[in-house]
Amino acid sequence: MASRPRAKSRRCFWLGRSSTVSRSGPAGSRMQRVLRHGLLAATIAIVATGTVDVLAQAGRYPASQHGGNYMHNFYFPPAPSSTPWAPDWAPDGESLAVSMSGSIWRVDPDTGIADELTYSPDAYHASPDWSPDGRWIVYTADYDGARVQLELLDVETGETRALTDDQRIYTDPVFSPDGTRIAYVSTRPRGFFNLSARPVSDGRWAGDEMPITSDNDYGNNRLYFGRWDMHLTPTWLPGNDELLLVSNRNVSLGSGNAIRVPAVEGGIREATTVLSEQTLYRTRPDVASDGKRFVYSSTRGAADQFNNLYVQPTVGGEPYKLTFFQHDAFHPRWSPDDEWIAFIQNDGGLPQLALLETHGGEIRSIAITDRRWKRPMGTLSVRTLDEGTGLPTGSRVHLTAADGKFYAPADAYARLSGRGDHLFHTPGEFSVELPVGETELTVVKGFEFYPDTTTVRIAADQIATVTVTLQRMTDMAAEGWYSASTHVHSNYGGNLHNTLENLIMMSAAEDQDLVLEQVANKDNRILDYQYFEPGGGPHSTSTPERMVVVGQEYRPPFYGHVFMFGMRDHLLSPFTMGYEGTAIESLYPSNTDMFRKAKA
Repeated sequence: MASRPRAKSRRCFWLGRSSTVSRSGPAGSRMQRVLRHGLLAATIAIVATGTVDVLAQAGRYPASQHGGNYMHNFYFPPAPSSTPWAPDWAPDGESLAVSMSGSIWRVDPDTGIADELTYSPDAYHASPDWSPDGRWIVYTADYDGARVQLELLDVETGETRALTDDQRIYTDPVFSPDGTRIAYVSTRPRGFFNLSARPVSDGRWAGDEMPITSDNDYGNNRLYFGRWDMHLTPTWLPGNDELLLVSNRNVSLGSGNAIRVPAVEGGIREATTVLSEQTLYRTRPDVASDGKRFVYSSTRGAADQFNNLYVQPTVGGEPYKLTFFQHDAFHPRWSPDDEWIAFIQNDGGLPQLALLETHGGEIRSIAITDRRWKRPMGTLSVRTLDEGTGLPTGSRVHLTAADGKFYAPADAYARLSGRGDHLFHTPGEFSVELPVGETELTVVKGFEFYPDTTTVRIAADQIATVTVTLQRMTDMAAEGWYSASTHVHSNYGGNLHNTLENLIMMSAAEDQDLVLEQVANKDNRILDYQYFEPGGGPHSTSTPERMVVVGQEYRPPFYGHVFMFGMRDHLLSPFTMGYEGTAIESLYPSNTDMFRKAKA
């Protein structure tokens, strides 16, 4: 999935095969001959209608009328993340606040030492923003997908207090330059994302909420974004009387343009657009201290499948590209002297903290060298074995620590499933730091092994070593079956950067023989197209035990989505149709047209 891998069907179905075919040798199997013979195509059951309300996931963030996979994966903080996220500079420029492992941390960029500043057994903390005097940090508290609240940390005393306490969502908090107000986004009053500001003094609200934007009906169900406008990710301009934010008011495509808005009640009525491009939640502008420039993350509408960093005048103008990555860079924040930009990049797969020199271009990766927890912690070291072979085997891990929360290894692709399950995959061994007490560990490997649930006691400053031996329940290979995941997008929603090699590891952990990776569009971008290889057969990354085949998905919102495999020469274009305001707005070609082209 996007970057966390996202399978549209959570079920792993069994694909029939001859019982005479060896499971360990797919290169000469009937499965490969089927792929060489011609086109594999199927339709999926879910048809995108363009109405966001019906796409919202039941049970997660019920206060939000916006939502669904795309928003939850791209916009909301990654609750299970064990690597840094959402950096913000301390006013003295000597350290950064980040969210990590469900807490707010202070990181020394010179040493990589991280000190835990906040902790709650009930919520995952994220999105820190430092007050100009350095005394306070405002942040969000996510109560496991039920609601998101604003809280405040007194940096001097370590005490925290709640600023909000209801069933709504509050996010993107940011102090005004003079420290007298906090701007934030919330689902008040009716569940759509609006921008407000509120006076604050001595760590408490000092006045009433002032709505800067309001609910607005666009009049048409925008594909993936619905008919009601959203207003996101504010940043203040110097002078305390104006904000820059992302809004799709009067915008047909994407999450919105960058606009300047007066910080007054109803200020949206006087908004000025300074950047017009198709965005997808990651823009997150930040204004430099002189107010003349803002840095932001962008794919330039659809020119790039990866997010890079850009800078542009706050009055509008042409963007200047700062990075040229073949991975994502997002969440940029200027240092107080504007000489450095802190950001998150996922070049190694997981989000990691980095610094970009504004004048000079040096890039520093800030590895976390030491995590100084504010509470007693121990370490759990786990090996998972196959009972039949006695060898390490991959698996999917679900873990609940003594405090009721999820933790993951620092090198794991930790994710949150559509049902709200926290999980990660392991190739056979992992270690993770955990709070003291009893941890429940559930290890799962496909449908042929019994799940194993173990309770482990974690002691302070000790290593608890556990070996989990997975017992086979049945041998489907002996009955002539393949296990397959037939609808996979390696990088489609989220903040991880997946590879086919890592996808193979995850598939091994799920005990799958075949994985069908689909190149597809997200808005105007085409994701993972570089993985396609002519020939129509197994991808070169396939192993004797695991086959990966790369095909494509055709995603017209009018006809429904279909996918195709076995193209011997090239991918088919366009990847969608009926896309409002673009050159592919017509209803041609149909699914049948594309099937004919695929088979030609």
